[in-house]
Amino acid sequence: MVLTTFFVISSVATFILQMYVIRNLLVKYERMEEELEKTDEFFLEFYDDMKLAYDRMKKIDRLGSFESDDESGFIFEQIKSSMEMLNKRLDLDATKEKE
Repeated sequence: MVLTTFFVISSVATFILQMYVIRNLLVKYERMEEELEKTDEFFLEFYDDMKLAYDRMKKIDRLGSFESDDESGFIFEQIKSSMEMLNKRLDLDATKEKE
């Protein structure tokens, strides 16, 4: 009788503990999922901004009119090289199909 009572009480306690752990994991998972959605939105907006900036950079220097001799030309070339590096990483020209 005592052993049966102990078994029932320990089973109920184990069940309650398991439910608490599962609920806690669910809450953490939902929080993580919300953060992931925010991060996805940020990267999509960042991608769009970088694509727009890259297109503008190509349009501005379509004739190669900026000289790298003066200070503004040097800065423009630095920005342009950074944008070209981002283009390689983010595929701003959309040469690859977006998933």
